Amino acid sequence: MAPQPMILEETTRLWDQVLTSVKARIESQQAFETWFRPIQPLHLDLDSNRVDLEVPNPFFVDWIHEHHLPALVAGLHEVLGAPPVVRLLPRETMAGDRPAVPHVEVVVPAREPAPPAPAPVTTRADRSWVDSQLNPRLTFENYIVGSSNAFTHAACRAVAEKPGYAYNPLFIFADSGLGKTHLLHAVGHEVKRARPDARVYYVPAERFTNEMIYAIQHAQTLAFRNKYRTVDVLLIDDIQFLAGKESTQEEFFYTFNALRDAHKQIVVTADKPPRDIPMLEERLTSRFNQGLVCDIKNPDLETRQAILRSRHERDGEGVRLPEDAFLLIADRIRNNVRDLEGCLVRVLALGSLLKQEITMSMVEDVIRHYVADEPDRLSPERILLAVSESFGIAPDVLCGRRRTATIALPRQVVIFLLRQLTDLSLVEIGRVVGGRDHSTVMWSCERVSDRMSRDTGFAQKVDGLISTLAMG
Repeated sequence: MAPQPMILEETTRLWDQVLTSVKARIESQQAFETWFRPIQPLHLDLDSNRVDLEVPNPFFVDWIHEHHLPALVAGLHEVLGAPPVVRLLPRETMAGDRPAVPHVEVVVPAREPAPPAPAPVTTRADRSWVDSQLNPRLTFENYIVGSSNAFTHAACRAVAEKPGYAYNPLFIFADSGLGKTHLLHAVGHEVKRARPDARVYYVPAERFTNEMIYAIQHAQTLAFRNKYRTVDVLLIDDIQFLAGKESTQEEFFYTFNALRDAHKQIVVTADKPPRDIPMLEERLTSRFNQGLVCDIKNPDLETRQAILRSRHERDGEGVRLPEDAFLLIADRIRNNVRDLEGCLVRVLALGSLLKQEITMSMVEDVIRHYVADEPDRLSPERILLAVSESFGIAPDVLCGRRRTATIALPRQVVIFLLRQLTDLSLVEIGRVVGGRDHSTVMWSCERVSDRMSRDTGFAQKVDGLISTLAMG
């Protein structure tokens, strides 16, 4: 039975009000147009506060959930007058032409300050991981392994296979956006796969603190302790947020001891190794160091390209990218996997929403949102001139086609410094030095690095150039 016109009219009217409220909460007009305009309201019920929203595809679900969910929920709350229950449903899934994928379902508590929200992600078919707070997409199968994360990935695999005994606790540290959270969820999923009845719980440290405060305010400390001290695997994200919070650290200390004494697994992440986290109690630092402490470094170029290709295969159906697009994005965005994938998602969204072929020019425009412009003192011209003066070779010769040893080496140094001191892509560096291809650029960087490791005098000369350029 088709929806009645009056019902559709009322739904549209309410959704327009929601969009107005959400727009005021989104910093970027472009973000609002990209991620909220395509949403179609299917069902907005004032009585039950049930909201069903149709989005174009699965990566919309992920992106809104990760970046814009608070603004969406707040806008719906304001218009509906009560906490909403929200479902984001991918259009292609509903059409029945692809296998079912998880949708997002959010239940927002009415009280403020509110206790932490229940599981933000759920599926119709399988709810075994809902109480664990695990993201269904963050599994070992979706994690790209390279030289930067191979050791930590292996440690997480070992923990998942034998929780409570392999490495306990396991402490993972890395800069933001390098995959710590992904590995936490992957451990949880693998444990649940092997033992469906295992009690696995993922919680950010900030939520742990908020739950403890709420429990104290509402005389529910016993329930709080029972919740955390009876799990089989506890996954704590961003433990550095406990720094300086004495009461929370004390509660976590006793929870840690209770779990470890019972041979229950604890996995913790942070942005620094334990001893470098300021205002973290010594007794916690000591216990973290008793287990295995491992890190994740910035992924190399090949790993970054593999991450992009994997994400494109998973979410980019129907959107073709130029072959060089993967190399360009991976080469320009080097230090943050979250930004790397975010850039790709934005490119895919352009192709999906605008129904047009993706060009390299479009990719470059998107990359500018993720990479800061270079300061003038590190311009290619400045680097080229510095090397020219140091080696006594004219800039136009360095950028020419001659390949004698006296010219080739300084040219390789130019390439090496452009790679180290700027955010230029391999292709752009090749253009600066006379139209070399990206493989030549990579080979030149390797040659300079190798010679620096063997030739102290040469290494000092290159380091001197870097110091001169850094001082402007």
